[in-house]
Amino acid sequence: MENFLKKIVRTILPVLMLLALTGCVSVKLIADYDSQTDQSVTEVQQKTEEFLVKMERMIGKTEAAYENNVQFYDEMKVKLSGIQVRANAIPKNDVTIEMLKLLSQNMDDFESLHKKGLKTNDIFPIRTAMNVGCTAILRLELAKKRGV
Repeated sequence: MENFLKKIVRTILPVLMLLALTGCVSVKLIADYDSQTDQSVTEVQQKTEEFLVKMERMIGKTEAAYENNVQFYDEMKVKLSGIQVRANAIPKNDVTIEMLKLLSQNMDDFESLHKKGLKTNDIFPIRTAMNVGCTAILRLELAKKRGV
């Protein structure tokens, strides 16, 4: 009987230890939620929308010329760069980093288009591209917040 108990202990104990260890270990494949990224991307979206509304009203006037709006692009480049630096500092944040690169590229494309002269029919695709980029990042951050 004593040998039987020893066999059971030798067989079951390692299994129980393995189960206990695996139950305590969680594997994270993506970074945790970052409230600053959430807030900063929301701010980029809001400022971009404000600018687009302003441009819609001013297209055809000198106020809408690229040269009179360079400050907006400078501010957005600095803001997006700051968000990217923060995202790069967070481990396992590759997806967010890639999304931020795409958002920055959208902003660069917007600026290039503005340099050539904005037209009324340019606003909708610009708005769509910027909103899709911001929404994707915010959805990811909110999913991280829920622990998904």
